[in-house]
Amino acid sequence: MANWDLSPSVRTEVGSLESVLVHEPGPEFNTVVDPDEWEWNGLPRQEGAASEHEALIEELENRDVTIHRLDDAGDGLAESLFVRDVGFAIEGGLVVGKMVEETRHGEERRITERAVELGIPIYHSVHGAGGFEAGNMVWIDSETVAIGRSRTTNDEGIRQVQNVFETYDIDVVEVPIFGSTESTGQTHLALVFGMVASDLALVYPQAVPSEFLEILHDRGIEIIEVPMREQRNRVTSTIVVEPGEVLLPSGNPFVRDTLLDRAIDVVELDIREIRKTGGGLKGLILPLSRRTQP
Repeated sequence: MANWDLSPSVRTEVGSLESVLVHEPGPEFNTVVDPDEWEWNGLPRQEGAASEHEALIEELENRDVTIHRLDDAGDGLAESLFVRDVGFAIEGGLVVGKMVEETRHGEERRITERAVELGIPIYHSVHGAGGFEAGNMVWIDSETVAIGRSRTTNDEGIRQVQNVFETYDIDVVEVPIFGSTESTGQTHLALVFGMVASDLALVYPQAVPSEFLEILHDRGIEIIEVPMREQRNRVTSTIVVEPGEVLLPSGNPFVRDTLLDRAIDVVELDIREIRKTGGGLKGLILPLSRRTQP
């Protein structure tokens, strides 16, 4: 049944989170036999991953975030828990990407179907030669997004999405992703760059051009340089639940202490099983509504 009262609106990473779409790791998680084929770091336990995911949901619900669920992921779509990768909400509708990895083909259809059930219009679906995974898109401010260009997002995909952003007078900053990230080119921008406040960002500098760091500096954004070990621990893939409060993957003492020193509250969540799939906390939620700070 469509929820016609649901009106998506997201133009920030750091305003108060109001509603999200999620998918708990289900039976499809156990269809992976060869983790190397999926470029996973071992085989995560489905029960453990589901427990970690539920801990995240509890933290969100405790803060009055409305949870919408993608109940049926589809056969074999074992990475469906990372709903953020598949699309993004903006100004009343949803943009659906086009997954580049063959193992993820079909996730777009399920997100689209669920959006329709919720009464959310689909503004655009990336198609043709375009490749676009929304894990490569990070809001810098309400008028600017950064889009990472890597194996999972190509020039045509960026062009199509940029056309949507132009409708809303939103600028796009392209960020080629490279460097030592233990990746074959899959890395999403959210795994090397994340906003934790309107004037504070986590960055793994080895993976982005110096020109991008200069753009952030020119906008008055302070950079916390993330060490390699904590980048590999998915520390930049944080979730701001409200200004001044961040959900952080556990096991990242440098970033945790640095945020605390800047008077940002930190809630640590264990994602050791989920992390084996290569993703992070931010990928587990597709924000549908987030309040933009004045």
